[in-house]
Amino acid sequence: MALRVTGEPITTSLTIQFTDNQSVTTKYNADSTPTAKVYLGSTLISTISGVNVSNTTTGVYSVTWTPATAGQYKIIWSFTVSGIDYTQDEDVFVLAAASTSVTPSGDADIGNDNVCRVTGTFIDAGGDYKKGVQVKFSPITTQAEHTSYGYIAGDISAESNADGVLAFNAVRGVFGLLTIAGVGIVRRVTIPDQASIDIFALASQGNDALEVQTPVFVTLPRRSP
Repeated sequence: MALRVTGEPITTSLTIQFTDNQSVTTKYNADSTPTAKVYLGSTLISTISGVNVSNTTTGVYSVTWTPATAGQYKIIWSFTVSGIDYTQDEDVFVLAAASTSVTPSGDADIGNDNVCRVTGTFIDAGGDYKKGVQVKFSPITTQAEHTSYGYIAGDISAESNADGVLAFNAVRGVFGLLTIAGVGIVRRVTIPDQASIDIFALASQGNDALEVQTPVFVTLPRRSP
């Protein structure tokens, strides 16, 4: 299930492909332009068809829509191939646009062009915003602590607010340990050279510092008696 926020455009795609008995997969265009219906719960919100459906390449169609209300959406595609009707659906969970109260304000002392803003939204299993999720980023090597801007003498700590949102700035290019308490994520990551990044996208780029490693055994020659 995809996770989005209200007020931001969402692009939903449909790929039409079939696999034959030889396990060969081939993409096909529909007999006519597919139709996408967007539901919020059981309520039909919009029907997207005709010129509003993009056909970028053979068998691939997409539509763009913007949710105004938080909740669980379902997008149902209807299409026909060789006279046979098909449907395909996708679920999208939409959160209310979060407050920007945790967004770092003003310019960083070394300039915003030299830092990357890391953001994230947390919810609990019931779909409610999760307050108090703590995140920490710490340089883990002496080399990482030295930058052309100065010596990094402290870690970064942030906590999600009542809307489940957190945000913090980090110096670009610094290698360190990212810890998300309560989620069980510990990653060695490098802050990218870009204006902003989602915290889970950042975490996915690193290795789990607590990952169990498979030992490599070496058989030593035995001395004959």
